Amino acid sequence: MKENLLTVSDVCDELGIGKTTAYKLIKDKEIHSGKIRKKIIIRRSDLDDYIEKSLSADK
Repeated sequence: MKENLLTVSDVCDELGIGKTTAYKLIKDKEIHSGKIRKKIIIRRSDLDDYIEKSLSADK
């Protein structure tokens, strides 16, 4: 289960973006997320959905 959950830092590494951009994508609900205590968690499937949408928009 843990391999399906990502932190903001993981998302930054995967997308090659900074934390400010990642937090903006999460705030704007472009990448869906949740919180466990104070930690923001992103499901692998939600990141994959964002990537697919982004690739489709570029075509």
